[in-house]
Amino acid sequence: MSKRRTTGRILTKEEAEAIARKVLSFADPSADTIVNVQLSNAQNSRFSRNEITTQLDASLGQVTVTSMMNGKTAAGVTQRFDDEGLMEAVRWAEDATGDGPGEHGTSRLIEPRSFPTPPGLWSEATRAVDIEDRIERAVSAIERTDGFVSAGTVDLTVASMLVANSAGLVGYCRSTNGSLSLSARTDDNTGSGWAGKYVYDFDELDGAAVADRATDKADRSREPQAVEPARYTVILEPDAYAQMIFFMMQYHMDLESAESGFNVWAAPGGGTKIGQQVFDDRLSFVSDPMDPDGPFCPFNGVGVPFDRTYWVQDGILRNLSFGDDTAVERGRDYPLANPVSVRLQPKEGTQLSTLDEMIATCERGIYVTRLTTLFADFRRLVFTGVTRDGTWLVERGRITRPIANMRYVDSHMYFLNNLEMIGEPVLTAGGSFVLPPVRSRDFNFTAIADAV
Repeated sequence: MSKRRTTGRILTKEEAEAIARKVLSFADPSADTIVNVQLSNAQNSRFSRNEITTQLDASLGQVTVTSMMNGKTAAGVTQRFDDEGLMEAVRWAEDATGDGPGEHGTSRLIEPRSFPTPPGLWSEATRAVDIEDRIERAVSAIERTDGFVSAGTVDLTVASMLVANSAGLVGYCRSTNGSLSLSARTDDNTGSGWAGKYVYDFDELDGAAVADRATDKADRSREPQAVEPARYTVILEPDAYAQMIFFMMQYHMDLESAESGFNVWAAPGGGTKIGQQVFDDRLSFVSDPMDPDGPFCPFNGVGVPFDRTYWVQDGILRNLSFGDDTAVERGRDYPLANPVSVRLQPKEGTQLSTLDEMIATCERGIYVTRLTTLFADFRRLVFTGVTRDGTWLVERGRITRPIANMRYVDSHMYFLNNLEMIGEPVLTAGGSFVLPPVRSRDFNFTAIADAV
């Protein structure tokens, strides 16, 4: 009997630390040196037209050496874990802080400390998944799409990361995750539906349930009818606006950019909007590596800790990320780093509603499964795109008919200030964000989109 092939190996803390110690021994003793050792394994099963089409098994190992001396900071990267490769990465980094183009300015090293282990971030069940398990999960979804044309992907990732520095810091994190995304189209090519699921424990990935949601939406979206573009009450599933939240966290949470007038948190006339009401007072954006629904590694690639941080609290902007210069000015031991991952948490005591309740109490509106998301105005975080994979008209408390997809120009900066109802936050299908479904007034639909 052949041996079952599980996911590719990762580095234990002891293995990764041995590599980091070797790098530090190669480094100039006068330099402040940071070592990041990563090994990740990505597996993927793709399917199209109801058949599995490709399989991917890829392993990526990388060591990043950051050197700070001569008033400059520079990094060298290698995918070789042997002595020659590690020494070369050290040489690249240190040469760049001498005669090379390293960035001016240095940061303090993070002092030795312990990091918490986020609950649920690692799953032995996911670690033990082999190619047969992965294919079985994909097949269980495909078999539920009989009568529809389906396409999608099953993804699985197992990863380890260790950060060490010349001040004695050592931090180790390992993680697992899996996901299934599936689109289904009706045989008459008039209806389309989508569903997805992200998990840390692969045993919780129910392929049949994901497929059932997608095919149900596809079936109910057959032969859509156009409605007049206008401002409508909108009911948004969490995944519909997750990309907007990603763009905000990725590009707009930096203090220096706000102070320079380059992001949405810049105040008119100068300064920032910290301390001002920016969202409905029932909402808070909070990042926490210990989040039970969406945990993440508790430090970044150079060892800066991710503490529980309110970016927005009760609708008021409280924090923006900053580097070590600002940390020194504020008397902090380290910068405020942005993990990108975030929970949109309703205020305690807020009445939470299900999607069914949002529909049942809606006089007239539009229910949206997904939105494509592109910038219409980067500075103001305004987006454009189209609805897709299931859009319906809601009238007098019930869904009355599927409608043709529409283009929108809007933003969570608007509809999270026009809230009528909020639901229970859930982990989105792409991971990273824990968001609630919402119902909001005056969402701006601008044109009919000629697409299924």
